[in-house]
Parts: sequence; C-alpha cells; structure tokens
Amino acid sequence: MKEFVPLKRTLTLSFLAAELFFGGCSGDPLDIVKPEGRDGSKVIICTTTMIHDIGKILAGDLHNVRGIMQPGEDPHIYELKPHDTILIIEADLILMNGLHLEAQVGHVIDTKAKGKVVRLAVDSRIQTLGSEDTEGAPDPHCWFNPEYYKVYVEKACNALSELDPENAKTYRTRTDAYLKELDGLHAWGKEAIATIPNERRIMVTSHDAFQYFGQAFDIEVHAVAGISTEQDPTPQDRLKLEALVKKRGAKALFIETSVRDALNVMIRQIATATDAKVGGVLHSDSLGAPGSGADTYLSMLKYNLNTVVKALQ
Repeated sequence: MKEFVPLKRTLTLSFLAAELFFGGCSGDPLDIVKPEGRDGSKVIICTTTMIHDIGKILAGDLHNVRGIMQPGEDPHIYELKPHDTILIIEADLILMNGLHLEAQVGHVIDTKAKGKVVRLAVDSRIQTLGSEDTEGAPDPHCWFNPEYYKVYVEKACNALSELDPENAKTYRTRTDAYLKELDGLHAWGKEAIATIPNERRIMVTSHDAFQYFGQAFDIEVHAVAGISTEQDPTPQDRLKLEALVKKRGAKALFIETSVRDALNVMIRQIATATDAKVGGVLHSDSLGAPGSGADTYLSMLKYNLNTVVKALQ
C-alpha cells in the first residue's frame, strides 16, 4: 500500500498561517484582532482546532484568522475566557461546527456575535448520525468522515468569498487543491483499513466520537460515554462493554487525547477485565499540538488510521 503524503503546498500554507497566528498573540485582545497596518484585513474566528486548520489553509496569509480552542481542549466542556468573548464580538466571520458541539461557546456566539456565523456541519449534504445509546441527539463529530469534512471546506470557501470577493479566486484554487488531498487521504485510509480482517474491525473508544469515522472506513464503533464528554458512564455501561468485548473478541480499545481522565481510566479497566489491550491514543475532538504529528486535519486523520490499523491487525 502506497504511503499517503500530503502535498507540500498545504503544509507550507499551514505553517505560514501558524506563524501568523502564534506570532501575534501578545498584548491586548482588541489590539490582536484589530492589528494596525493591515488595511482590508478581516477578523475570522474559528471555534475548534479542526476548523481553524481550514481557516489557516484558505485564508491564513490574507486575514487575521484566530482559533478559540487550543490543541487538546475539549469543545464539549470548554469554558469561555474573557478574551474569547472579545474575539467573538469583533469577528467579521465566525466558522463553527454547530450541532451543539461547542456548548458554552456556541451560546455566547448566538448572543454576542455581530459578524456572519457559519455552522459548517449544518448542511443537507451531511446526514447526521445519532449516538449509539442516545436517541434523537445529532452526533456533531461529522469531520471524521472526509466526505463531510469536504463540505466544511466548501462552506468555508463560500463564506470567505462572500466576505472578501476580491480574493474569491484564491479561495477557490486553494479549496480545489485541498479537496484533492482529502480525496487522496480517504482512498488511502480505505486501503489501510481493508488490510484488517472483517471480524477484527471493531473499536471501542472513550466517548462516542468515531461513528462517522466508522462509517467512512467500514469499522464498527462502540464507546464508554455518549457523544458528549460531559456524560458520566454508569457501572452498567462498563459491564455492557466488557460483555461486548469478550463476546466479539475485540482486540484493542482506544483512549483519547481530549477527554476527561475518568473516561480513559474506564477504558483501561475494561481492557484489564477482558484481557484486551489498549491499542493506542486517538485524537477525537481536537488536533494535536505542533510537532505531534497530528497538528493538521490531514496528519491527525492519518495518525488515527495508522494507530487503528496497527492495533487491530
């Protein structure tokens, strides 16, 4: 199977945008979002790290693209900081996931935002799933299906083009190139998962964030907690999963980087009780820190795929 290697163009844009972002984060928040000497620059706020990656790739060298959440932070339970509210108020455009993923941040956006707000996961092209144990609640983790993440990118491109028509052609060119990379990663991931025997394609994770991942790559997914990390699993939940792991002979369970420790502890307890192994750490609701090998959407998804394949083969 040929190794998937992202195009240098996208990585270069990401690093350039990261330089712009991390190089300008000192001083008063209002000075940050309204920098002097950048005539025509817009303030574009992205809620999660996955969405911030889109903003940086499409517009990081053209506008002041800011992310609210940092690597490793959980959008389900993120507590808004005072400067976050300032960013939301001053933003010309806010790109968010929607479907209640952002919780407290979403409430403040609803009540305080003055600029345009685009909910990238709210789209007729995205067929939302529900939690495996919660009826009626839409699963917001749509980005784990690359086809749906492409919808995010398209909607961001359209919003940027409306905000800044002079650079519409640039956004379109960058979007087209990025969509090709996403297609390449999706195809590579399917080939990688296809090397796992069908009976072994079952994964158990800390919270129910990977149903779209399972949909995209043909893997059965179960979790300790529901779609929100705020939910506390019960002893019955643990016993149910232990029985499932034993019955199905699940080979590995996975912990996550951006959830409460209690959920990962339960994963380890289930692994011990069933003689299964902890197959590795997955990135779920956040990208990894710079230098982690999972600090862009492309590298994060590839990292997760490699971790799952290695554990389940």
